[in-house]
Amino acid sequence: MTNHQSNKLLELRGMTKSFPGVLANDNVDLLLESGEIHALLGENGAGKSTLVKMIYGILKADKGDIKWQGEAVTISNPAMARRLGIAMVFQHFSLFDSLSVTENIALSMEDAKDMTALKQRIIEVSNRYGLPLDPDRHVYTLSVGERQRIEIIRCLLTRPKNVSHG
Repeated sequence: MTNHQSNKLLELRGMTKSFPGVLANDNVDLLLESGEIHALLGENGAGKSTLVKMIYGILKADKGDIKWQGEAVTISNPAMARRLGIAMVFQHFSLFDSLSVTENIALSMEDAKDMTALKQRIIEVSNRYGLPLDPDRHVYTLSVGERQRIEIIRCLLTRPKNVSHG
């Protein structure tokens, strides 16, 4: 295996997805290598969200292949994506206003049994990345920016590939 191949993190080939009357993604190819940072840009309706939802297992491609670290995979749901090391922070929040920061994060984590330990992890990770959060605050008391922090910290707590955990 060459050095170039060993750096392949995610490879998409021929990803296609349509909805009634709309071709959202038409034969999309994408290669993300370890250590790279990318931005996915396009007008509203260009298919950006559809593409990332296929990568994260929320939508199933009509055709196309996904390779994760060089291995062909079928990502059937977000839990499988997270097990592989794929995490997503979406533009629209999926938070429960009446719950605390910790409770919201715990809902998306498979191993969140010890709430005291989870609170400590939230404090540590949020401070490490310069996004401090109070794990006991209720979401309805937070600003839009603080709510976005919850989504980012929730993502980082899943230990995605290619993120430094210091």
